[in-house]
Amino acid sequence: MSARVKGELLSRLWGKDAGYYRKAEEHVRRSRDAGEYRWLRRLLPPGRVLEVGCGDGIHFEVLGREGVSWVGCDLSPLAIGLARERGLAEALVVADVEALPFAPGSFQGVLAVSVLEHLPDPGRAIDAMIEVLAPKGRLLLVSPQYGGPLGASPCRNGGGTARFAARFVRAHLPVRGGALGWDRVDPAVLAGAVYEGDEDTVVEPEIRTLVAYLASRGLRILDATSGLTWTSWRRGRMSFGQRAARTLFEPLGRSGLPPYRWWGPLLCVCAERE
Repeated sequence: MSARVKGELLSRLWGKDAGYYRKAEEHVRRSRDAGEYRWLRRLLPPGRVLEVGCGDGIHFEVLGREGVSWVGCDLSPLAIGLARERGLAEALVVADVEALPFAPGSFQGVLAVSVLEHLPDPGRAIDAMIEVLAPKGRLLLVSPQYGGPLGASPCRNGGGTARFAARFVRAHLPVRGGALGWDRVDPAVLAGAVYEGDEDTVVEPEIRTLVAYLASRGLRILDATSGLTWTSWRRGRMSFGQRAARTLFEPLGRSGLPPYRWWGPLLCVCAERE
C-alpha cells in the first residue's frame, strides 16, 4: 500500500498541481500568528534545521530567525523547485522521508508540519527523522489530530458513533509505545474528490500514541499539547453528535483533566534526542 499510494499521490497531486502548494501557503500565512506557530517559534532550536515535507518552503519564511540554517526535503520535485525560488534554504533535496539522504546526527532540529497524516508508514518516517538528529537535537511534529475521540479526517467514511465509542474507550487505557497503531484511510482525492485540504490523508494521527512511541525510541518529551489552550473543535461544519461531544468534552480538556486534555484538534509534540 505504501509505495502505491505515495506514487499515485505524487503523480496525481503532489508532483503535478502547483495550486496544492498555493493553498497550503495561504493557510500558513493565515495561521502564522496562531497558537501552533507561536509554539513552534518558542521551541525551534538554533543551528541546522531540516524540514521534511517542506513543500514550497513557506516555513523557512514564516519560522525563519537568526541562528537557524534551513535544509528542506520533499518527495515532490515540483515542491522543491518552488522552494528554491525563495532562496532561503542552505540546501533542498528531493527525498522520501522514510529514507533520508543525510548522515546520522546532521541536524540540531527536525521539523514536520502537516506531514504525518500523509505518510503511509509514519513510524518508519519518524525513525528516519530521529536518526538524523544530533544529540540534544529537537524533533518538532505538528499535525491535525484526526485519530482522537473527537476527530476524523476528511477521508473518513462512516464509523460515526461506533468509532467514537471505540476511541473513547481506548483513550482511557494505558498506551504501549512499540507501535503507533493509527487508523488508515483511503485518500479521497484518489477517488475523484476535489482537494480542499487534507483530502490526501492516509492515516489519522493521535497524540498519546505518538508521545509513547517517541519515548520508546529513547527521546525525552519536552512539550506536548493537543492545542486546546489556543484553538477549538467547535468551528466549521459538523454533525449534531460531533457538536454535542465536543461541547461536552472541550471544557474538561481545557481544565487539564486527563485524558481529555489530549482530545484537542492538534498534535504538537517536541522531543529531544538523548
